[in-house]
Amino acid sequence: MNKKLLTALKIGIFVALGLFLVWFALKDLDADKRAKMQSSFVNARYSWVALSLLVGILSHLSRAMRWKSMLEAMGHHPKLSNTFFAVMVGYMANYAPIPRLGEASRCGILNRYGKIPFTESFGTVVAERLVDVLCLMLVFLITFFLQFQKINGLAHEYVLDKIAAKWDMISAHPLPSILVLLLLAGGFWYFLRLRKKSGKGIMSKLIGFLSGFYEGLKTVKNIRNPWAFAGHSIFIWVSYYFSLQLCFQALPETAGLGLSIGLPIFALGTLGVVFTPGGIGLYQVIVTQVMLLFAISEPVANAFPWIVWTSQFLFILAAGLLSLILLPILNKEENGSPDPNPA
Repeated sequence: MNKKLLTALKIGIFVALGLFLVWFALKDLDADKRAKMQSSFVNARYSWVALSLLVGILSHLSRAMRWKSMLEAMGHHPKLSNTFFAVMVGYMANYAPIPRLGEASRCGILNRYGKIPFTESFGTVVAERLVDVLCLMLVFLITFFLQFQKINGLAHEYVLDKIAAKWDMISAHPLPSILVLLLLAGGFWYFLRLRKKSGKGIMSKLIGFLSGFYEGLKTVKNIRNPWAFAGHSIFIWVSYYFSLQLCFQALPETAGLGLSIGLPIFALGTLGVVFTPGGIGLYQVIVTQVMLLFAISEPVANAFPWIVWTSQFLFILAAGLLSLILLPILNKEENGSPDPNPA
């Protein structure tokens, strides 16, 4: 009962956060701005959006090929179709307000249709995520050099100045801050005690999970063709960027945006996707604010991220559902029974 309640609470928090961010993104639009935003939706050239989705498919296929090479380094040989469909189902599951559901879905599918142990494939997914984090850091580094003055100004306005103001307030009134720290420390201590009490009997399972997880992480250095792995990693992120660049062509006001503006929108918008399920709400808020900083009109700045996000959502939903339909059809010759102990 407690686990169900905790899961429901997590889902409720994510849904509430997404709805709040959607409201926050649109709350300041008056009737005139809403009409202009609607006009941007109606008059957008969706052929460019469709082309961006095609580039997205190529990036997803490249991700499936990269994942397949990691699994082959562990001695597993899944079908490329299965890894591709698993990736698409994982993307679809990422829109659900349940942490790590996308990763678990991908691994569960290969466990069912390829008999690949869940913990080992999950380790490769985590290794993938580490590589993606490095790629994202590289994107931020390039963005930083291209837009140093703008980013430096943003850091002072939204981060450093606010931290300095908070520190001045804490220095003037230290007692409330001390009480909050004591409450947090007490809550953390209580959490550790609960974990210790409920941890009996799971140590062997935990060791087994960590062992499979470690085997997955080791796959990066055991890849037979590391240059192909690196090539796929670069291609995936270049494709992500050019998919966004093609979406710029859908609106006259954004058609001329180049690398110096496109990269900050891409880099910061990606954070919205990372920190909320599917990026709902947060992606729109971040992209809108970045576009406003570069003097793009407010209706367009509000419409553009919704056009990008909605097209991606509808495509991923359709591709994920189609993958679920095709997986059992294309694997009819196998019994398709899952590993009884996937974790």
